[in-house]
Amino acid sequence: MGGMKSNQDPLPAQVAIPLGAQERAALAEHWSQHPGMQHLGAKADFGDPARVRVYIDQLGPEHRGGMNTEAVNGAVIAGLFDVAVGIVGHFHTMGRRAGTAQLAIQFLRPLMGQRIEVETRLVRAGTNLVFVAGEAFDQNRVLCARCDGIVAVSGSGGDEAL
Repeated sequence: MGGMKSNQDPLPAQVAIPLGAQERAALAEHWSQHPGMQHLGAKADFGDPARVRVYIDQLGPEHRGGMNTEAVNGAVIAGLFDVAVGIVGHFHTMGRRAGTAQLAIQFLRPLMGQRIEVETRLVRAGTNLVFVAGEAFDQNRVLCARCDGIVAVSGSGGDEAL
């Protein structure tokens, strides 16, 4: 199935990560070591303060099987969206407990190839909810899925590092 490459930036360009470059790099490495990320074979990249990126550079057979083909399984895409949406929420709730409360995923076309990259960005942050938008791309930067997510924020007691 053919697809258009994303030449424009359809998501809002608000600051998703309110930290300096060195802090973002250290935190990306820390998140990449998270057991859930390691289970997926995923890495985090916070080089751009306007977006959170999570990616898998070398997709394997454990990531495939979508539509009974070599496409990336929807559960893998959903897992990456969950992590990336949650991380944006985390950055806007430092010191408070937060977690993904809702994901609305639109699968646009099968994601094929050897790499997947999910990008998420802040749409709006309120007192108790953080709204996030995201996209999933294949190795050629063809848009394959979109996601809108909501992170719910509770009182205090969040994990400082994660």
